[in-house]
Amino acid sequence: MTQSLKSAPLANPFPPQQAYLAIEQKPADAAEKRRLDSLRRHVQAHTHTTDLRGLAGAVKKLLGTGYEVGCGSAHIWMLRAGETARLAIVADRLTTAYRDWFKPSLGQTPATSWNPHRRLAIPGVPPAAGPS
Repeated sequence: MTQSLKSAPLANPFPPQQAYLAIEQKPADAAEKRRLDSLRRHVQAHTHTTDLRGLAGAVKKLLGTGYEVGCGSAHIWMLRAGETARLAIVADRLTTAYRDWFKPSLGQTPATSWNPHRRLAIPGVPPAAGPS
């Protein structure tokens, strides 16, 4: 007698994700800043998802024309039209660590007399706070 194996179909093959937006370039103007702020609020309101592609339509709509938007199951990237540097990315907080353009890199330490590795000053970007 043959026994047939029954397998339950996978309802959703993707693990849970916590969406966040990292803006990697300084906004070009006040209008772009408003669009990115609206996008950040939208992503923060929809953080728990199993497939970030579900947010791609809203990203395109909130940014409007003049931007290229692409995605995969774990990220959505945005470019200004005609540019090659990424403007922003929506990614999974559980597996990535992208940062906003104005935040220091993780592990970056402030320059002190005992630290021979001095960071370059970036105009318009305040230095990171040192250890307390």
